[in-house]
Amino acid sequence: MRTLLRWFLRLVFLAILGVGLLLGLVYPWAAGGAGFEIGRWRAYDRVSGFQPVEILLPTDQEQILVKAEISTPRPVEDAERSTVMTLTVSSNDRTELAHYFSLDGVEPRLVSPQLPGRIYTLDAGALYYPGEQPYTFIFGPGDEQVDMATVDLILIGGTKDIDEAVPPLGYGFMAVGFVGLVLSFRRRRDNPNSQPPPRWGRG
Repeated sequence: MRTLLRWFLRLVFLAILGVGLLLGLVYPWAAGGAGFEIGRWRAYDRVSGFQPVEILLPTDQEQILVKAEISTPRPVEDAERSTVMTLTVSSNDRTELAHYFSLDGVEPRLVSPQLPGRIYTLDAGALYYPGEQPYTFIFGPGDEQVDMATVDLILIGGTKDIDEAVPPLGYGFMAVGFVGLVLSFRRRRDNPNSQPPPRWGRG
């Protein structure tokens, strides 16, 4: 009976560990996929300056990630904590998103190994359940004047919003399941004061 109960507990803790792996590891990976690029639009160049971008967004997306890609002729210095650019997204006379871009914590990539230019990819947030009306994206200068060559608007689809409370819950299930499995495989130590089992037959 004791052996049967031990195996039952092992199965329970194994199931708890499996649920923890699903919530803590599989769910963030599946829900937070890279998605696909819907498109990119030029929002700034040195000749035309900032230009509004009007787009009809696909209505079959739960959310669309909004990014901006800034190219500069050389690395930007001493502007990490300043606002380098602003963005306002509106649709049907209603503001859907407003964002202030900063280069703080952004690691640029090289335009070319032979050139000093840099490309900064910045996140602006997400648009949820886009409607059928056109969306207008208006970029503008920030508090810090940065020597920008171009600014591209990038929209990413095929992603889902992650519930931030789920992964920690999964980690808790993983810990409980792992500890329970380890304890269920430990053999119970014999009590040194207990009487030895009776021996049958001649002594």
